[in-house]
Amino acid sequence: MNRIDLRKQGVVIGTLLTFLLGSTLCAVSIMIGSCAFSVAPTSSEQSQLTLKLSAFPDRLVVEDSVATAEIWATVRRGNSPIEDSTLVVFATTVGTITPSSLTKDGLAVALLTSPGDGRPRMAEIVAQAITVRDTLGLDFVLFEGE
Repeated sequence: MNRIDLRKQGVVIGTLLTFLLGSTLCAVSIMIGSCAFSVAPTSSEQSQLTLKLSAFPDRLVVEDSVATAEIWATVRRGNSPIEDSTLVVFATTVGTITPSSLTKDGLAVALLTSPGDGRPRMAEIVAQAITVRDTLGLDFVLFEGE
C-alpha cells in the first residue's frame, strides 16, 4: 500500500491510498473534515456494478432523537445481485448511520438515526461497495407533515 498526503498551501487536507486488490489497482481518497471517499473502477467487470440507495421512510423528524430510517443499498453485477457478504460502507452528513453492512441477495441495510437537535435540513447519505457508490438526499423535518 502506498500513502500520499494531499496538501493545499502546505497543509495536509487528505490522504490518497493506492493498493492492489487481486490484480486490480485501487485508489482511495480520504479527505479530512468530510466523508468523501472515492474508488475508480479499473476493469470492465467492475464497470458492470451498480449501487442504488433507497430510504424507508424518506424523511425523519429532526426533533426526535430515536427516529430512524432504513437505508437500503441494492448492489448488482449486471442483471444479477452481487455476491453475498459483499461489504457496503455508509456515511451521512446528519445524524448517525450504521458504518457498514454485508449484502444478502444483493441488499445491504443500514439504520439512520435522527440527531434530535431540532434543526431541519437535508442529509446526504453515501454508500459504497467495491468500486461503485451512490448518494441519497433525505429530509430532516420539524413535524411529520412538513
